[in-house]
Amino acid sequence: MLELVRRQSQTGRRALRTTTATASGLYPAVGAPSSDPRGVIIGREIYSGKAYIYDPFILYDPSARERLPSGHALVLGKSGFGKSSLEKCYVLRQLRFRDRSFCVLDAQGEDGVGEWDSIARALGVTPIRLVYGGEDGEGVRLNPLDPRIPSQYQFKVLCSMVEIIGGPLSSKSEFSLSVAHAAAQVRAAAEERVAVLSDIHDALTNPEPAMLGRREVGVEDMVEWGQPASLAMDQLCSPTRDLAGLFNGPTTPGIDLDARLIVFDLTRLPREGEAMPLLMSVIGPWLRYAWIKPGDSVKRTLIVEEAWHILSHRPVARLFEEFVRYGRRLGLSFWAILHHLGDLMVDEAPEAAAILKLTATRVLYHMDKAEADVTADYLQLPDWAREALIDGASRCSPGRAVWQVGNRMHLVEHIRSATESELTNTNRKMTEASSGSQAPAAPLISMRKNAA
Repeated sequence: MLELVRRQSQTGRRALRTTTATASGLYPAVGAPSSDPRGVIIGREIYSGKAYIYDPFILYDPSARERLPSGHALVLGKSGFGKSSLEKCYVLRQLRFRDRSFCVLDAQGEDGVGEWDSIARALGVTPIRLVYGGEDGEGVRLNPLDPRIPSQYQFKVLCSMVEIIGGPLSSKSEFSLSVAHAAAQVRAAAEERVAVLSDIHDALTNPEPAMLGRREVGVEDMVEWGQPASLAMDQLCSPTRDLAGLFNGPTTPGIDLDARLIVFDLTRLPREGEAMPLLMSVIGPWLRYAWIKPGDSVKRTLIVEEAWHILSHRPVARLFEEFVRYGRRLGLSFWAILHHLGDLMVDEAPEAAAILKLTATRVLYHMDKAEADVTADYLQLPDWAREALIDGASRCSPGRAVWQVGNRMHLVEHIRSATESELTNTNRKMTEASSGSQAPAAPLISMRKNAA
């Protein structure tokens, strides 16, 4: 018997030489290939257990294992499953790199402050708070005619603001607005000051004759053609209107756009109505020319909460599409945070569709089945990802998401330290006090100037 066993053990098969690609087909129960090992740790990849590392700027580099076509990201999913925690931890971890800068448009919060308020205070950053309804000295103002924005782009912003308030502009109204813009610039230069929206309003309601080619347009025609724009300017300039104080006047001094973390607190602005899309139409170009410095090596990330204010308004989407499309030249990563993709009329807004298609990273949290089907169809997700999005109790439970980075897809669990868990907790009012987290703490680096 022993001799028989010995003979069998001495019998061996010839070694099989194969590639890892072929072996993955023979043994499918293995984790997906990892991404580039450079960047910040997000958490762990569920099926392999390996650390999941991500950095859009590194993945855009030609030396990356799989180069991304852009650094832009789309984050989708129901409330309470980890979208806010992910973006906040990502910012905190990226700030450890010297050449990273962030701007956050914070549209959610409670008790009159945004969700990013605790992180801003912990880092020594004062949020820039915009207030709705008059100049009461509490908020700040952004001037669409700020000299840091090129004149030709100022006119695009003006057209977008008028369209948001009064609908699409006719060619005659657009001509009248362009004449008023030029007249406002001349008047402000003569008085050695910065042009403001009330200058546009004055030029529209009390115009001079203008030349349209070789034809002179009289005052009466200029008043008639400019009426839609002048009515919109009245809403923005009149002290009795709700929109007064947000845009009419010079930009509030003291806004530090050189800080590594800039937080615009938009929680005082109403979700519905015109204030939010108007602000988006101004803040995009304003950041494009006042925040981004040509020629420097800083990698910048713009995070927009409630990004449907951009994607659901064609005039705003038109401005942001140009901003996002040239992200490669600007060193910009744009993050759009949304709850539901199905709420957007993407097919009717080609600019919004273009912005979504420019995102090379999609982070998808739990969704209801109807929403998951819409998202999976639009993003062309495989069946396993569609099924995972519906499973909010296991595969896409809170903190877990499907990551689509380029052509690779992973199921990732976001892991937070004790410090990050405290700073990113947005459920305090709905949960009982806990005895403390067992996750290790991580130190914070203050963003205060001259901090030790």
